[in-house]
Amino acid sequence: MVQKRGRNQNLNDQAEVGGGIELNSTTSIVIAAANPERTVFHVNNNDSLRSCWIKLQPAAADDDKKGIYLSGSTRDGAKSWDMPSDNIYTGEISAIAEQGTPTVYVTEY
Repeated sequence: MVQKRGRNQNLNDQAEVGGGIELNSTTSIVIAAANPERTVFHVNNNDSLRSCWIKLQPAAADDDKKGIYLSGSTRDGAKSWDMPSDNIYTGEISAIAEQGTPTVYVTEY
């Protein structure tokens, strides 16, 4: 079944769910490979204490702490992020921890 959303078409019948990706605070980690068919992207910071940054760029680009901030605490801000469905980025997505080793979970289709 093909679902059309924005500029992209989803050719997959099921969502791909990442089974917990551990981040660190020194090196950017790939959390989603480039996907020209991506129509939905959701990431959740499952850590209750450590924050992280989601970066719409390849992990190899840099190890700076910048991008979309996901808090480690619901008091400090959002723990998850959904990519806007009308402006889907289809390149590689990376992340880096503010400190420690939080775990993020990714769902995309």
